Amino acid sequence: MMSRFGKAVLLCLALFTAWHLCSTLFADAPPAPGSDPEEEAPVASDAAGKASGLPLAREAGVREAAGAGRNFVISPLSIHAALAMVTAGARGDTRRELLGFLGSASLDELHRSPAIKLVGRLNGLTQTSFACGVWVDQRRALRPEFTATGASRYAATAESVDFVSGAELARRRVNAFVADATNQRIHDILPPGSVDSSTAVVLANALYFKGAWSHPFDVFTAPFHVPGGTTVRVPSMTTGRSQYIALYPGFRALKLPYRTDGDRQAAAFYMLILLPDSATLSLTDLYDMAVSMPEFIRKHTPEEEVPVGQFMVPKFKFTSEFDVSLDMQKLGVTRAFAGGDFSGMVSDGDGRLSISGVLHKATIEVDELGTVAAAATAIVMYGSARSSKPPRLVDFVADRPFLFAVVEERTSTTLFLGHVVNPLAN
Repeated sequence: MMSRFGKAVLLCLALFTAWHLCSTLFADAPPAPGSDPEEEAPVASDAAGKASGLPLAREAGVREAAGAGRNFVISPLSIHAALAMVTAGARGDTRRELLGFLGSASLDELHRSPAIKLVGRLNGLTQTSFACGVWVDQRRALRPEFTATGASRYAATAESVDFVSGAELARRRVNAFVADATNQRIHDILPPGSVDSSTAVVLANALYFKGAWSHPFDVFTAPFHVPGGTTVRVPSMTTGRSQYIALYPGFRALKLPYRTDGDRQAAAFYMLILLPDSATLSLTDLYDMAVSMPEFIRKHTPEEEVPVGQFMVPKFKFTSEFDVSLDMQKLGVTRAFAGGDFSGMVSDGDGRLSISGVLHKATIEVDELGTVAAAATAIVMYGSARSSKPPRLVDFVADRPFLFAVVEERTSTTLFLGHVVNPLAN
């Protein structure tokens, strides 16, 4: 009979043989359906930092704050979702560059990100809705796999239009889609002249949010200090109720939760206001801090209610619109704007398309009852710190320019981000 040692040797040999056989069989195994080894190569990027869309929001916000000093709002989530869908149709270096910009190493990782998963749930929530569409010139055809991805990940609809002889009609169709999806809050996401006979594809999404405060506020008129030394009197919210406030070096933070009527485990939203101390930090400083670390907003969201002394947050309502193409190129995306490889999107020709514009429009209204906000993004393509312990009573008097964000709490996804320099300006 074989000794116990001999049996052990044979077992080890059998295990080694099995391991070697599996290694041989699977070393050159074909990729899973729908994947592309070339496309899924690791991307050298600060994935967590870029995935939020905040670096792009920072570029646009700082520009607006430094220019005419205007109020500003942007939806990082809307832009992120639009670019993610474009990425699904890109190939080769074009896809790798877009993935790096969006902070993901692969398309699968991008689709598993909290932001994209949240997009898929927004239509099931009482406070939000999300719609997405693709309009392709009738002389071209979308690839079935791209259409399927758009439908499954973004609930996107696809429509064939005539950009050559009916560009104006096509523009109106896209604008009507966005207006309906935002409850008439966003009009003319595509301005006159933005599409013409050279347009091949337009992708657009629309995000709508309506949230009521957990506890409504009282209203009074209070002074607000506008840059340049001017003081204006503005309708403002106030309360004697305890609030979520935390103090940090150079600024203080206020968390204003929205009422949750449904399942809190599905999603919970709040507004975060970052108020700089007088003459300590600028809006640019706050934007830089917001993108300095991937979890800055989550880590600087107050967790405990404290009794308040003076409390004032102005009511405000305004709209921002701009093209973020130059900001994207400044942040490293170039191929998509100069004959990129979008052969995964269209089946005719060599798939070479160029993005001519990434048009964004966002609006927000904040009053004593809550917040109504909406945003849309259209992509036009043509062919060839730790908190210090608060005192017993904490003041929060937002009587000077401040940053704000609307955030989904469970995923830390920023739906809207912006700043207020004059609450009276529309």
